[in-house]
Amino acid sequence: MRALGAGESHGLTELVRRHQQPLVGYLTGIVHDAERARDLCQEAFLRVYRHSGAYRPSSRFTTWLYHIARNLARDELRARKRRPTLAFPEHGLDATPAEGRCVAKDVEQRELVLAALAQLSPRDRQLVVLRDLEGLSYEEIAERLGVRLGTVKSGLNRARSRFAASYAATS
Repeated sequence: MRALGAGESHGLTELVRRHQQPLVGYLTGIVHDAERARDLCQEAFLRVYRHSGAYRPSSRFTTWLYHIARNLARDELRARKRRPTLAFPEHGLDATPAEGRCVAKDVEQRELVLAALAQLSPRDRQLVVLRDLEGLSYEEIAERLGVRLGTVKSGLNRARSRFAASYAATS
């Protein structure tokens, strides 16, 4: 960020290289559309570039970046409510069947998980995706979302309960 703030374009290149893949995964978990998540990721980095002067070095870059991305994702979800479309959720769930299992069973299982995730609120879905699909620690989630650790723990507990209820209802 220091290089970018000094007007050196290689700073942005390095930030994109380091953070693009996890950011796309994070956004995909929220908007359920990998292509749209890539677009939102590009928009987030464009905003980082445009507003690099507003960045405060006293805070972590990832917190600022994920705050920008979260706001973009929220705007996307609000826009979808105004113009409903058919969307097929995409997640980083393993597409290959487990050893010795039937492909049809794995596809059915994945569809049940995605259906249950789709029933969650965006905030609950975000917590479950970050912890259970991306494997982030509670501390990393708190930092990324800019909330306290206790908020993550209690929110994730509630989100998992809602997910379990939703999953049980769909299976």
